[in-house]
Amino acid sequence: MRIFSIFFHPDRKITFLGGAEKRFLKFLKFLCNGKFKVEVLVLEPKPSLLNKESGSFRVFSLNKPFKANSSSLLLDYLSWILWSFKAVAFSIPIFARRKPDLILSPNNTLPNVLSAFLIKLLFKKPLYIIVHHFDITSQESEKENFSLTKFLKNYRKVGYSFSASFFKALASILTISLLKRGDKFISVSEFTARWLLRLGVKRKDILVSGNGVDLGKISSFCQNLHSKVFDGVFVGRISSEKGIYNLVDAWRIVVSRWKEARLAIVGEGPELKTLKKKIQDSKLERNVMVFGGLPDKKMYKILSRSKIFIFPSLFEGWGLAVAEALACGLPVICYEIPALKEVFGGVKVCFFCFSVQL
Repeated sequence: MRIFSIFFHPDRKITFLGGAEKRFLKFLKFLCNGKFKVEVLVLEPKPSLLNKESGSFRVFSLNKPFKANSSSLLLDYLSWILWSFKAVAFSIPIFARRKPDLILSPNNTLPNVLSAFLIKLLFKKPLYIIVHHFDITSQESEKENFSLTKFLKNYRKVGYSFSASFFKALASILTISLLKRGDKFISVSEFTARWLLRLGVKRKDILVSGNGVDLGKISSFCQNLHSKVFDGVFVGRISSEKGIYNLVDAWRIVVSRWKEARLAIVGEGPELKTLKKKIQDSKLERNVMVFGGLPDKKMYKILSRSKIFIFPSLFEGWGLAVAEALACGLPVICYEIPALKEVFGGVKVCFFCFSVQL
């Protein structure tokens, strides 16, 4: 079998190997471990995440149409969508030569799904999509249908400007319309699977397959690191939907009662500069350390040197960062959103705050 995959990922300044990217890298290694008669062809943007990962699959790298200023979310989105169309044209000679049997989209973001769907139309091949999450939080939302207004209100309440919220909402609606035309789906949680069912996807076409972490690898990085340097730690993309500004506000309250409290923040994202300014305006420079994106080894060491993992994310499909923190021996505090409650509800050291309603 020959699989062709569109693996769109933003620059590392936007996100530093998020859960979707980590999952796909592991999935590739699983498919190409020699046990299966599978050849995988992967098309991704430059700079590549895959060239140094393995020689067991074929990687094609494609430049974005233009380099956007990472502080401009709208320009970033425009560059990503234009890359999707460029990827379709780039894929035509690959299909003519290699003749893949199916198309795999490793994420349900618009650049991945749009390019994969257009290639499906051109070559009449089945489309498989790995669906991580929709930007919906509460169980009560399952009584509603997806709508542009619903997404727009969600993004506005999260903190995005009207223009950014409208563009993100429009992208979400377009992605959903394309998802309906997929053939098979891999969902990372039952919560996400239920939303697929609401879109009209048949249960027999959905495989629920959660994530996981390499306990052996993580423990090897965390050995002899029992001295605690940070009282709290956050790891994730630096953007509004991850609740980073709520985290700074909460930590300001902590510091008002405990002046030496220290918080570590690990991650890259489009709002990193804004976050640093908020920390400065809140006079928390001594109490909040921002490390930016770090390789796993350094990230796990910071986790293991912290007392508690704080995860105020509003949109999640599984919660890989929570699993990594638990593997490092940390208790976790997070919002009671459906996917996190589903996956980690039985973990005694995972503490849930009030359910988020958007």
